[in-house]
Amino acid sequence: MSGHQRAVLFDLDGTLVDSVPDLTAAVNEVLDRFGRPILTEAEIRQYVGDGARLLLARALARRTDADPGMPEVDRAWSEFVNSYEAHLCIHSRLYPGVAETLSHLHATGVGMGVVTNKPARFIAPLLDRLGIRDPFGALVGGDSLPQRKPDPAPVRAALRQLELTGGEACVMVGDSINDVLAGRAAGCVVVGVSYGYNQGVDLAQAGAAAVIDRMADLAACLGRLDGWNAAHEGTV
Repeated sequence: MSGHQRAVLFDLDGTLVDSVPDLTAAVNEVLDRFGRPILTEAEIRQYVGDGARLLLARALARRTDADPGMPEVDRAWSEFVNSYEAHLCIHSRLYPGVAETLSHLHATGVGMGVVTNKPARFIAPLLDRLGIRDPFGALVGGDSLPQRKPDPAPVRAALRQLELTGGEACVMVGDSINDVLAGRAAGCVVVGVSYGYNQGVDLAQAGAAAVIDRMADLAACLGRLDGWNAAHEGTV
């Protein structure tokens, strides 16, 4: 990517959207069908962030170190997908300031993408229903590639979709250690958000250049990052 281009890549769940209420409903439908005790939203929040199969495995096993390859997950997978499609955006909501921030960045010509461990089939429908699909030129899900975050490959794939080739003026915004590791490995500056599903990880200590408490603070934060304003000044 030349120094005259800028891009912001966003994680989805826990960064742009609080999706746990609908994920909880979908998971609990599956658990009920399998004769398992249902889980609270608080429990589900501890299991989100590493892809839907691992979420389902954790819910079935009731522990964070569950194996997503266990046969029980295979048996429950199609039921989970169908249930989540039915619950996709009943109670999911944008975090405060998300719509306004995306609109502002889009108006200034910043390229934007979503890089999430959520299955790709759910990304565009969720963004559409929440009214924020248009600003994004790249969508990469947890099953779009053989690798998912914290591997940097999905971040690099999003940059290619935006027709960019590097991370010099790219920022990755996310709520988890996966976002920090993937973004930094792909050459992006990482901005963490203090809300979301970070499971208690200190994102600044993990390597984020900055951590914001509200999405409304992102534009000001970007203005303080080395190279960001310089890239803007070089645009034609």
